[in-house]
Amino acid sequence: MIISFNDLHGDFENMPQLSAFVNEMRNTYKYVIVVDAGDRFTGNPFNDFYERPQFPIIDMQNHIGVDVAVIGNHEFDNGVAVLNERIKDATSVAVSANIELETSGLVGVRPYYMINKNGIRIAFLGLTNVDRQTGRPSALADHLVGMRFFDPIETALNFRHLRKKSHVFVALTHIGITEDSILAEAMPELDVIIGGHSHSVLEEPMIQNGVLITQAGRSARHVGKTKIRLEKGVITEISNRLINLRTWDGPVDSVIVKKIERYSQNPFLTTAFVTLRHDIPNLLQLGHVMTDAPRTLPNVDFSLMNCSGIRINHLDAGEITYADVFRVSPFGNYLVVVDLTPAEIRALIEIEFTDKRNCLMIPSGFEYTAIRTPGDNIQVTKMTYPNGQKLDETKRYRLILNNYLVATYLAEHIDDAYFTGVSVVDNIVEFLKNNPNMDYRNVRARARFN
Repeated sequence: MIISFNDLHGDFENMPQLSAFVNEMRNTYKYVIVVDAGDRFTGNPFNDFYERPQFPIIDMQNHIGVDVAVIGNHEFDNGVAVLNERIKDATSVAVSANIELETSGLVGVRPYYMINKNGIRIAFLGLTNVDRQTGRPSALADHLVGMRFFDPIETALNFRHLRKKSHVFVALTHIGITEDSILAEAMPELDVIIGGHSHSVLEEPMIQNGVLITQAGRSARHVGKTKIRLEKGVITEISNRLINLRTWDGPVDSVIVKKIERYSQNPFLTTAFVTLRHDIPNLLQLGHVMTDAPRTLPNVDFSLMNCSGIRINHLDAGEITYADVFRVSPFGNYLVVVDLTPAEIRALIEIEFTDKRNCLMIPSGFEYTAIRTPGDNIQVTKMTYPNGQKLDETKRYRLILNNYLVATYLAEHIDDAYFTGVSVVDNIVEFLKNNPNMDYRNVRARARFN
């Protein structure tokens, strides 16, 4: 039995249920392996800003008894030195085959890990997300200086030999469901792909080219249960299903509950700094806040925000703490100003959507309309000021956005960019402090499909 989860992002909420579920499986089945498909880090301020950053989630995983964990892109969010410390702290084995370990500075990462259960060998090949636009994981470029990464699909093909060395061949990936499907087509030697990164909830597994693919959403709201039956070393049955831990009627692990209570004591994060009069009801309106806030800085024309960088869906009225704001934007990003023409802004919006296919980038200071093109990409067809006046195509506008977007999509402008020194979180905090009575509930979308 393989128990799997992915994209925890430091979330404690479902860890007591997860731990109890694993214990129940160990009491039910003779052989149980527990695996993490990447992105243990970033998303919960009580984990991210603990005195030993990211240690609490490692401590909880050690208690659960995780066997193998693939390196996800957000494992780099505190830099290689912190990642090395957490790998040392973890009792699980860290795997990734497509990181050039000789130059990365990473210690203790293996390309694959072979587990032997009573003579049955199960191989876990690790694959980490590499953005096809940048050639590196979706993480801050400053934390990846000097590191080299390889295409995960091409890298996996170099490990076909594990088929002959194992009875069960598993790819433990953090590359997203689309890339998992490509991997299955390219590598039928695999039996199972356990994936992460795209936060896909596969209630029923995908079967692609004879390979079972599963993924369990995020934050341990679901857990994967992959049952593999062998007779004389030959697989006779593979089945998989997800268990919804939010509706699971089993017990909770009291040891994990006590750990959460201890790790959640941080006055800096829990003390309110403002009382909001109105709800900020959805992700779009949070995006409006996050783009309006940077435009309070001097000498700025426009702002843009990627909606995948907004990590909660609403902010309730009432007392707001730093922990609330860190949950909105947990990545430690800073604000950067670049001078772009309307054509360059359109290109940024189009390529970011093509890359993420999540939702339209959220603007402030201007509005735009887009149409879908073949391949589910977009074309920005109209850009105007809020009053409907067209932008001047010959003018360069001062656009403020987070440093991740600049490093990922505007690398050619880095040398000319102005680093404000203002963090995204501090900017939001100041904006909320100065506008406690703001009401975004009926603000219309500034970016829309035609």
